[in-house]
Amino acid sequence: MKLADFAGIVQPQIEHVLTTEMQTASQSAVLAEAMTYAVMTGGKRLRPLLTLAVVADLRGPYTDFIKVASALELIHTYSLIHDDLPAMDDDDLRRGKPTVHRVYGEALAILAGDALQALAYSWLGTADALSDAQKAELMLQLAQASGADGMVAGQVADMLATDAEQITVADAKAIHYRKTGALLGYAAVAGGIMAKTNVDAIEVLWDFGMTYGLAFQIKDDLLDLQQDANADKQSYPALLGQVGARVELQTQVATMEQQIELLQQLTNAELPTLVAFLDYFEDMVD
Repeated sequence: MKLADFAGIVQPQIEHVLTTEMQTASQSAVLAEAMTYAVMTGGKRLRPLLTLAVVADLRGPYTDFIKVASALELIHTYSLIHDDLPAMDDDDLRRGKPTVHRVYGEALAILAGDALQALAYSWLGTADALSDAQKAELMLQLAQASGADGMVAGQVADMLATDAEQITVADAKAIHYRKTGALLGYAAVAGGIMAKTNVDAIEVLWDFGMTYGLAFQIKDDLLDLQQDANADKQSYPALLGQVGARVELQTQVATMEQQIELLQQLTNAELPTLVAFLDYFEDMVD
């Protein structure tokens, strides 16, 4: 199993569900349009892919869980809308297209983000494939991962670090564990909850997702350096040097390999799809 093979099958299914469901996202035509524009501007859909990979490895059939897994994409998209606003990063483009506030104005962009956040919980709460206990646990886990001690806390720390004269590697990791890692931690945990795996495995899935988020950020920083030699002061190449950043990435990949081995023991499953998720880093890891 290769990550590209899994994504090639599952990502179009995610896109189909998102396209279909966003058609009834709101009775307000202009709000629905702004929400849909934001959600359907592309992206790797890595987070729902990770959830469904865990389901596939631990449960088998995953198609009943595509919509509920894609709820996380709504949270991710809302965070990007708000991140792009003038009060935050003030970005004009997202994935090569004008940002939501540039197309629809700041007020509607904020409200579209708010609505996407609420819609995510609606998708969790109305999932026929889940028990009430699973719905409640997924809602709790998502609130914690995306909220004041998770993604949002990471965004605040990132904002404060922008004005800091100097930050350390530990500071950067603390930012990215929350800003990037927390939603990926939830993505992995959500798959475990949907597959009804054991509590010990859920804890390791969280650790795996958090580690994956940090590795993802390091690779992203290295890719940015290839396009712009002037590395952001918060980036890992700026903090560690290009070679040091690659070494740190290798360390995180090795950690994930150990986490997968532990998961295999805890679940008595081979986890080929989860193993394939490490393919994302193979071009930068010797």
